[in-house]
Amino acid sequence: MGMTLIIATLISTAGSAEQVGESEPVVHNLSLTHHDFEDWTFTPRVNDTLAITNKSDVAHSIYITHPDGTVVNLDVQLPGETFTWTIPAAGDYRLQCWIHPIIRAEMTVSP
Repeated sequence: MGMTLIIATLISTAGSAEQVGESEPVVHNLSLTHHDFEDWTFTPRVNDTLAITNKSDVAHSIYITHPDGTVVNLDVQLPGETFTWTIPAAGDYRLQCWIHPIIRAEMTVSP
C-alpha cells in the first residue's frame, strides 16, 4: 500500500523521513505551501508520526479525517510552525485545510 493523492487543483504530496529502525516508528516530515502539500515519498505505518510544517507565508488549519470518520483538528498553523500527529491505525486518511479546502490529500497507512 502507498499514498494516494487526491488532486483538487493544486494538490500534491510532501516530505522526508527520519528512520530509527526497521520496526520502530518513524517521523515523516510533511511540508505545506500556499496551495498544496509538497511531494512525499514515504509510506506511513501505524505509530509513525507526521511532522507537518507550514512553509507558506499564510496561516493554515489542517484537520485529519480518520477511516472511521473521526476528525482531528491540528489547530491554526502560522507560517513556520510545525505540528505533529501520531498515526493510530491502518486505513485511509484525509488531510485537509479548514481555511483553504482546496488543499487536501489522501494518505493510506499500512499496518
